[in-house]
Amino acid sequence: MKANKFGLVLTAAALCISAVGVMNIQAADEDKNPVTVVAYNQAETAHYDVVKRDAKATINGKLDEKVWESVPSISGSFHYPWEAVEAPYTEFKAYHDGVNFYFSFVVKDTQVLAEATWKGESTVDNEDRVELFFANGPVDKPNNGMQPYYAIEADPKGRVHDYSTVYYRNMDSEWNMEGLQTAAKIVDDGYVVEGLIPLKTLNDLKLINENNVMRTGIYRAEFSKPRGAKDITMQWISWVDPKTAEPDYHVDSSFGELRFLQ
Repeated sequence: MKANKFGLVLTAAALCISAVGVMNIQAADEDKNPVTVVAYNQAETAHYDVVKRDAKATINGKLDEKVWESVPSISGSFHYPWEAVEAPYTEFKAYHDGVNFYFSFVVKDTQVLAEATWKGESTVDNEDRVELFFANGPVDKPNNGMQPYYAIEADPKGRVHDYSTVYYRNMDSEWNMEGLQTAAKIVDDGYVVEGLIPLKTLNDLKLINENNVMRTGIYRAEFSKPRGAKDITMQWISWVDPKTAEPDYHVDSSFGELRFLQ
């Protein structure tokens, strides 16, 4: 009986979908202007709109300007792609004012790992951190014309490892994101990271295309060290599920798209 009911439900659903498709085609015929309709659950790329606001943010890690209150966020979609456990809360926001791209992370973390002494950009390798990757083309399909992509890894104190890289993980840590500003603050239940990148920098790197879209990966490295343990437990959080067997952000499938609204 359960199987029969399930079959009836599927049949009814299929008929509904077919009807919707017919209506779309008929509407296109009537307008003499055929359209292509993609259902929301068929879209393969995650999207986020970078809204425009006529307000500047002071980069201090406090997020105390009112402008941040009106900026949409990404939060519920951050997860552990490689573990079937609940991920701690991560919130990302971004906006632009026509001059700068502003971004922020609010991270809930019961044990913030941040080195007391900064020993160079590799210090972040053993720290909690948030990460942004930017690309203007494929990052995992090597060929002679393959362009570099760019990364920012910011720790709970606002210190940054920024680099350019090409397939596969050939990183140039001498490269710096021009005009990048970051600040962070450790709070009772985690940490906050705030930053800006001049739009001119993103445009000079040809990261924002003719449709005002920028391919972006948004990630979090969640590290902890259980009492008495010698080694750090490393867990990897992502906005998009890359569908890889092992943790890896350096693949095309880990990127979504940021659309800059005007």
